[in-house]
Amino acid sequence: MAIINTRSPHFESIDYTGMSYGLLRIFIWTGSELDDVAGVANYTLRKQATVPTTGNPRVTFEISELIRDYLDTEFDGNYSGQGVWFRYTIIAYDSSDQILLSRDYTTIAFDSYSYFEDTYSNEQAPMISNKKLFVLDDNTFRVPIYTGLNPTAVFIKDNEVIASQTFYKDEESSNQIKYVSIYGDNENWDTFKERVLQDGATSYEPNVCLQAYFNNFSIGGVDEIRLSYNDVGSELITNTDLTNSNYWVASGVTIIPAPVALSSYRMSGVGFVGSTAISNVTDGDEFTVSCWLKGVSACVIKLQELGGDSTDYFERAVTLTSDWTYYQISGTKEADGNPARMVISKTGGSSGYVDIYQPSVTQSYGVKTDVINVETLQECKYEPKKVTFVNKFGALQDMYFFKKSVEKMNVKKESYKSNILNVSTYNRSNHVYRDFNVVGKESITLSSGFLSEEYNEVFKQMMLSEKVWITNITDKGEQVLPINVKTSNITYKTSLNDKLVEYTFDFDNSFNVINDIR
Repeated sequence: MAIINTRSPHFESIDYTGMSYGLLRIFIWTGSELDDVAGVANYTLRKQATVPTTGNPRVTFEISELIRDYLDTEFDGNYSGQGVWFRYTIIAYDSSDQILLSRDYTTIAFDSYSYFEDTYSNEQAPMISNKKLFVLDDNTFRVPIYTGLNPTAVFIKDNEVIASQTFYKDEESSNQIKYVSIYGDNENWDTFKERVLQDGATSYEPNVCLQAYFNNFSIGGVDEIRLSYNDVGSELITNTDLTNSNYWVASGVTIIPAPVALSSYRMSGVGFVGSTAISNVTDGDEFTVSCWLKGVSACVIKLQELGGDSTDYFERAVTLTSDWTYYQISGTKEADGNPARMVISKTGGSSGYVDIYQPSVTQSYGVKTDVINVETLQECKYEPKKVTFVNKFGALQDMYFFKKSVEKMNVKKESYKSNILNVSTYNRSNHVYRDFNVVGKESITLSSGFLSEEYNEVFKQMMLSEKVWITNITDKGEQVLPINVKTSNITYKTSLNDKLVEYTFDFDNSFNVINDIR
């Protein structure tokens, strides 16, 4: 499943001999990927085909901005994944309005982007770019991870595992990104004080004993995080419409759209449905076959030789239930020189049915492990500030500014000269020059402290972020406020050129001092 980066362009195209125009239907929703979205498209686009000098007529649509209309990342101290499901159906028509070819696909979209110089790379579980974290002592820190690759997060201290958690593919859009810490993925407190207040206490009073404990022991200290996940290539199934004979062939079974608006298909009878030849399948490589299934029957999913003696390279037999279940198997294609295809067979007699959704084949590169080193810092003189922003991957990322902070206020106002004369006298306590439309706006300057040059990328993404927040811990708990990055330029520092890497940034509060929200 290829993630859509909605802050960068994403193109979908179709070409076919004799095509006159193309139609694109876009469905966008949150919640379960398997929800019935009533079949009502959020957008329907039509475009005349372009006839090139050579090749078939083609239509291309750019769709990122349309999807992004439905993405508005929010943060109030609770860390939750905020993506949307995106499904498209693209159809080629001839001049008589007859369908020549159609294709549909479903995936997840985030408020993310790629760089100009980026080339395609496999998806990764850690949704941060830096492989080193500087965290505040006795504070909870979180790593955003993409759950679609079945990641396992292991937290290590002094070469001992102190916590681990495994995530599996999930149908909920809010669960595609998880924020994992040593306390799991459901805790939203940062400090011991905040934890006390969240647990129902009305106040928090520090004392000598607590301070002595914190001076000698670190709560939740970690040296490194190891994230292991399935390393897969790009999607090799280009059309999930099982009724499309250009891409799928049925034998002994009947394939119809399932009786819901979801793009799933119902298979009845005894036999199988198989894809046409899958491109880019090389002998000896490992592949992963997956799909969502439910129904009243038994079935087998497999990767099979297309041609020759129809060798089953690897397969899995399953007994279905009335609930959607995600099935995934991996194996190696034998060196026989023939192409391969994905096959879903209905077994166990002619009665019953099998509902199929999102069949997929990807190249598998085994399990990849990324190591994130963690350095815990103590700050005794200044009050560190936590800034949270939407990073390149569309995930919330925390950044601590450990050193000096300076708060300022700027006031803008208008004035006029008032007439205070009353016949022949005036009151000396009245204002001759009166102010009105007085607007105050506060700002803060934060210093990062000394970090590694790997944080150049973190600061780069923070400056490119459209949404940034600062978290304050008050006597009543956590207070998250929106801010805007005022600093508009940066000179990247390196240990070679600058010895020590430290940055200072200016931020404006994203609101006025006087509450003027009407």
